[in-house]
Amino acid sequence: MALLDDLIASYKRHISLPFSSGLPFSQRVWFVVYPPDQERRLQLRLHDFENCARSANLRWCRISLENAFAQWMDSFDEEERSQYLRDVELSEDAANPGFRDFLANHITAQLLSVPESERERTVFALTGLMELYDFLHVSEVIEGLDRNFPGILTVFFPGEREGNTYRFLGVRDGWDYLAVPILADSHP
Repeated sequence: MALLDDLIASYKRHISLPFSSGLPFSQRVWFVVYPPDQERRLQLRLHDFENCARSANLRWCRISLENAFAQWMDSFDEEERSQYLRDVELSEDAANPGFRDFLANHITAQLLSVPESERERTVFALTGLMELYDFLHVSEVIEGLDRNFPGILTVFFPGEREGNTYRFLGVRDGWDYLAVPILADSHP
């Protein structure tokens, strides 16, 4: 639990800094990086991150990707869905761009659920990234978003960071991104 306490403290320090809405998108994307084996514990502590945002007078909007693949599959007719589920390679090929576009639309719908006047001061918390494994890279989801995305996109990232390189679940090849990293300070 100490790791998550440290991570929340780091997030609180970061989110308490003065906020400028004119920053480029890459500086408004924050990666909360934690070991994948802490995913369930982190999910149970999301309210602590939300409280940090609210204490900084920012709105909170959680965007969960949990069950997103099943929802995307449900968008196909029964025969097509059955075909995709029988052939793993076929479903993996369809995931990009199909699943990626589905996720971009899902994220945009959540964004539009926030009144336009409040979007610039909203933390959009992207959770449930494990749903992407074997189908999409996190980079494809982030890069699929509109660069005019308002507010702060906080990505809860189960993986590792070394420099500007992020490794999803600690097993995928690294991806270079200029996001703002939020790490548990006293843990490697």
